[in-house]
Amino acid sequence: MPGLSDLLRLIPSGGPAVCNISVTNVCNATCDFCSFAHDKGLVTHRRWLDAARFGAALDLLHTRANVRFLTFMGGEPLLHPKIIDMARMASSAGIQATLVTNGWNLLDKLDAIADAGVGTIFISIDSADPAVHEKNRGLKGVCARIKEANGRMAKRGMTPVASVVMSKLVTDYRALGAFLRELGFKAVTFSYPRKAAYGSSSMVFSEDSDIVDVSAEELIRSFAAADGIRDIIPVQNPRASMADMVRRLRGEKERFVCVAGYKYFYLDWNYDLWRCEAWDKPMCSLWDFDGAQTIRDGCQACMTDCYRDASVMLHLAVAIGDAFKRLSEARPLAAAAALANRQTIGALGAVVGQGTHLQGLSGIGRSRRPAKAAP
Repeated sequence: MPGLSDLLRLIPSGGPAVCNISVTNVCNATCDFCSFAHDKGLVTHRRWLDAARFGAALDLLHTRANVRFLTFMGGEPLLHPKIIDMARMASSAGIQATLVTNGWNLLDKLDAIADAGVGTIFISIDSADPAVHEKNRGLKGVCARIKEANGRMAKRGMTPVASVVMSKLVTDYRALGAFLRELGFKAVTFSYPRKAAYGSSSMVFSEDSDIVDVSAEELIRSFAAADGIRDIIPVQNPRASMADMVRRLRGEKERFVCVAGYKYFYLDWNYDLWRCEAWDKPMCSLWDFDGAQTIRDGCQACMTDCYRDASVMLHLAVAIGDAFKRLSEARPLAAAAALANRQTIGALGAVVGQGTHLQGLSGIGRSRRPAKAAP
């Protein structure tokens, strides 16, 4: 995991970067709103990230892109036969890994994941009603498995976070918050519904799903309801980001731009490096990446939550990096302007508001030796 001194050293260059890594396109679930669903037959060629090259890939991400945080995704990442080895490689490389899963295989691999240095697990939940969730997932009994896994994570000092799509399956957000607490989650993060196909290799969408066929007004109400459960369970989506998405839905000007391609990346199972899942062509093969391919163009083309939410959190470090650059150019007024604006103040508030969450994701303050499994 990255050390505090390492993170601070990166501030003059805009701070650390994040990478989402899809390690496979294979999934054991049947989610209506996802094209990775195995019953849809859209995954015609099963792909697995080549773990033998993963160490070299981490070195490139660390040294050339300043990546210090990554998220293993899929498909279902726990189906990758080398996922534990890759998590251990990330920790050894000074990169803090998290993982997104449907939870079905988590119990069998939890201790190994913890020993590999993964401290936060994102587990998908679709509804406050376990029967509705399990029907959408095609995984009968998964809620009981998730609850048991969350209890074991608490004993290991890990943080289970619920990952919830703001779909029509969520009919009562306060009931959802209570249900997540009952399952043992420490926080929730909301994903924003999407029907349109991504331009990249990612298949986290479904063009024919009715449950993500949500109008702008319905989604605005969902944002208000999701924001309103912070007294029940911590919500990891920054308020400033959620407010920006509401502005977007209302046709108003957004305050924050996306830093995907500059401080956030997507790496697929082919080792192609993309600025994000939504983009229609990769930046390059990772093996050709030298830093010159990074993109910073003020993009606001979509509302993909992981990139837009993270961009608010990363804005402060990016602004400080910009200020350092302006000072090196002997432009003190421009340096001050990079910091003294509404966006930077809003980002500072978001960072302060999510301080505990950021500490948990970064591993700062946590022992570098993973806790041993309880007997």
